[in-house]
Amino acid sequence: MVIENIPIVCKHIIKKIEDKGYIIENKEFDKKSCVIDFRHPKIKKQIPVTYYTSSVKVTENGIETTIRGKVDRFKELWLDYCCEKEDNECVQKCRPHVNMEENILSVEANFTENPVEKFDRLLEELR
Repeated sequence: MVIENIPIVCKHIIKKIEDKGYIIENKEFDKKSCVIDFRHPKIKKQIPVTYYTSSVKVTENGIETTIRGKVDRFKELWLDYCCEKEDNECVQKCRPHVNMEENILSVEANFTENPVEKFDRLLEELR
């Protein structure tokens, strides 16, 4: 699937991020891509910033993202949308990471099929 009209898609994604309560830290746009850095409201901004912020990159080929969420007690992830067919086989497009010291759960994902919808589901699960 090819994503068309990148600037409009990026503005739509920014709205989704803000509507779910995340804090936008930085955004970079051009006609072919955008990168949006954002943070879960319960995660304090610390050094190195890449350990604590989330990011999404939108290109015509899909969405690459790492979303971080705070886990206070229990978090269930379905991730059923993370399977994309390649050569008639399921290829896992999500990779979870856990930082037990900071109670942060993050999921790295690369979506090419229905990328905006899948990004929205992942964002909701890590909220």
